[in-house]
Amino acid sequence: MKKKLVWDVPVRLFHWLLVLCIFGQWFTAEVLEDAMDIHFYIGYFTLGLIIFRLIWGFVGTKYARFSSFIAGPKTMLGYVRNLISKQHTFTIGHNSVGGLILPAIILLVGLQAISGLFTSDDVIYSGPYYDSASTEIQQYMQWLHHNIFDLLLMIIGLHLLAIFWYLVGLKHNLIGPMIHGKKVVSENDSIGHSQILKAILLICIVAIFVYWLVEINPPPIEDGYYY
Repeated sequence: MKKKLVWDVPVRLFHWLLVLCIFGQWFTAEVLEDAMDIHFYIGYFTLGLIIFRLIWGFVGTKYARFSSFIAGPKTMLGYVRNLISKQHTFTIGHNSVGGLILPAIILLVGLQAISGLFTSDDVIYSGPYYDSASTEIQQYMQWLHHNIFDLLLMIIGLHLLAIFWYLVGLKHNLIGPMIHGKKVVSENDSIGHSQILKAILLICIVAIFVYWLVEINPPPIEDGYYY
């Protein structure tokens, strides 16, 4: 068998763009000074990525769909046992355990992005819904925005450890296929193409929605709000 396409272009772009966005969010918040405007713009882009991947998980190619890798506890426990004993069970798409990482990251990054819409840097910049929220909601969203990132870093750490274990312990490279999209599978197990036109249409819809969400929909600040 030859290497055939398994991971479509949208899935691979989502993966690496999300990596860049998470790094960019940390860098603009913790390292750079006076970069909160960039921080917010990256956040809006990240929210768009999450919405796209969530929808693509239902309408995308075979291995991009959640139904292809979401499994029950028994299946996941058996897979963990095989990993510990170095008896790797080959999976074409996400395995049953690694498949939990994606929904977890979508949930956490999604909450991170949504909470950012209601937060402020207490100096100049604030999310589009900050001024219209009550003090209690502002405080809760602020707490959520800062604490979710720590949990997200833990999951990313587990993800990196799993990649390292696959590479060193099982001699199986997970990084390469997420770059070129191909694995050694039969013709019937490949996806054929990346459904680019469908992805472009979905990207346009998501982009319009995010623009509406952050630019058009937020309620205007009442006159005399600051007085």
